Amino acid sequence: MTTVLTTSKLQRLGYERYELASTLGVSPVDERLRSLTLEFERLPLDPYSRNDGRYRRFGRGVLLPWNAEFRWMPDAVANMPDGTTVSFNDYRQGRHNPEFSGLVRQMPGLTEGIRSNSLLAELIEFDFAQTAWNEAELCWPVHVGVHLLKLSVDRPGGRAVASPDMLHQDGEPYTFAHLIYRRDAEGGENVIATPEYAGNLPEAVADEGILDRFVLHQPLASYGVKDDLVSHYVAPVTVADGAETAERAVLLIDFTPMSQRA
Repeated sequence: MTTVLTTSKLQRLGYERYELASTLGVSPVDERLRSLTLEFERLPLDPYSRNDGRYRRFGRGVLLPWNAEFRWMPDAVANMPDGTTVSFNDYRQGRHNPEFSGLVRQMPGLTEGIRSNSLLAELIEFDFAQTAWNEAELCWPVHVGVHLLKLSVDRPGGRAVASPDMLHQDGEPYTFAHLIYRRDAEGGENVIATPEYAGNLPEAVADEGILDRFVLHQPLASYGVKDDLVSHYVAPVTVADGAETAERAVLLIDFTPMSQRA
C-alpha cells in the first residue's frame, strides 16, 4: 500500500476518474453495496444544512502505511436532555470552506453497519494505493476521513446544494469520491479546475482553467483529487422531469498524514 504512482494521472494532473464496479468486481446486487445503499437511505440531516437538502455522517480512522493496518477511531458521545446518547465527530475545514470558515462542525458518527462493511474497507485500500508520499510521511499514521453525503430534493422545482457551493480545495492532501447511487436526479455535475480558481463558480472560470467536467451516473463511478494541484466543484441536484423527488449519494474518503508540526 506504499507504492508511489508518480506517473499516474492523479499525480500528474491532480485528478483521475475510475470505474470501480468493474475494477473491484462489484455487481449491482452485491450485498455490501446494497448495505451501503440502505445506510445512505436513512442518513440523518446534516445539522448545518440550511434547507440545502444535505444528509450526512462522518467518521475517522487511522491507517498505518508500514503494515496496511486500518482501525476506526472512537466517536465522541454526548448525553442528550431526554436521556439518550448520540455519537458525533468534529469536522474542521479551517479556511477551506468559506461558508463555515473556522467553525468546528459536529457531524453524526458512523453506524456499526458502515464501519464493518467490507466494501468500504476495500475502497479505502484502493484509494490509498493511488496516493503518493515521501518516506518521512510514510513513517507516520495516516488520518482517514470517511463521509457519507446525500443530496436530497423533496419536490419538483427544489434543489439540493453541496457545501461549499463553489470551486474549492479541501485541505486534505487527497480526497476520493465514490457514487453509491443517484435516483431521478438532474445536475450534480463535477467540475475540476486549476487551483487558482478556488472560491469561484465554474461559469466565472476561463476555458483554459477548466480541466474536466463529468457526471457520475453508475454505482462506484469515482474520482480522486490531489488537493494542491486542482480545485473542484459539484453542481446542485434537481429533480428530473416526471419525478417527484431526487437523490445523489456519494461516499467521500480523504487522507492526511499525522506528521509532527513545528
